[in-house]
Amino acid sequence: MPSLAPILPHVEPFMLVLFRLGGLFVFAPMLASPIVPVRIRTLLVFMLTLALYPALTLPAAAAPRELDLFSLSLAGFFEILIGAGIGLLASLPMFAVQLGGLVGGQQLGLGLAGIYNPALDTESDVLGQMFVYIALAVFAAAGGIELCFVALAHTFERIPPGAAWLHATAIVGGSDARGGGAAAGLGDMLLGLISSGFEVALRVSAPVLGIVLVETLASAFIMKTIPQINIMSTGFAIKVVLGLFILVVSLSALGELIGDETRAVCDHIMLWATAAPP
Repeated sequence: MPSLAPILPHVEPFMLVLFRLGGLFVFAPMLASPIVPVRIRTLLVFMLTLALYPALTLPAAAAPRELDLFSLSLAGFFEILIGAGIGLLASLPMFAVQLGGLVGGQQLGLGLAGIYNPALDTESDVLGQMFVYIALAVFAAAGGIELCFVALAHTFERIPPGAAWLHATAIVGGSDARGGGAAAGLGDMLLGLISSGFEVALRVSAPVLGIVLVETLASAFIMKTIPQINIMSTGFAIKVVLGLFILVVSLSALGELIGDETRAVCDHIMLWATAAPP
């Protein structure tokens, strides 16, 4: 019977790597979608860990200390936070685009029929769901999924498995402040990307908001000058037709906008992953 002694030292670091990769499947676009069955996601996490763990260098793959079950659970929680943070940053453009579609759909009256969006596991409307699927297609075409995995793999070079938990305990004890730099950098970047996301949402909904404003002013002018025309009976249909027309016209520009924002977010994620302090 073969001995398990050579394998036992790798169990703890392997589990920590597994936890960090699993955190990526909490928020990352497409990977965290409930469309993908839980068993498939679990198998993907395990197979990716098997592929990544042998490629780690010895200092990164070695366990930081002997951990009991409680300490391993705490260390695994911090590892999950790292992966979930990268996934959350990557999903910000999707939420921003959905917000822009929601604002535009409300102005067109399409928000009256709320529907379930399986891509983000939230309620949405027709316009917001369409924009989300466009953003997901742009994200996949730009290599966003591969970049999330590459960025996560780079974090092991600067933050070995278990190091996040050790830094957290050191900061609480007041003996080390190096780990706070990564958290502060991540927090600043998150605030910046959220601000940029609101700008993207406004720019996505701007064509619809502009055409609705023009239609409202024109309808008000017609009602004042020709009161015999019942503009209320045809105004809603005109608003929807004009809104859909302007969306078709601006679809190419919206695709470029979503693509630029997605690539910018991916670049920020990669910069943070490769510049995280040891």
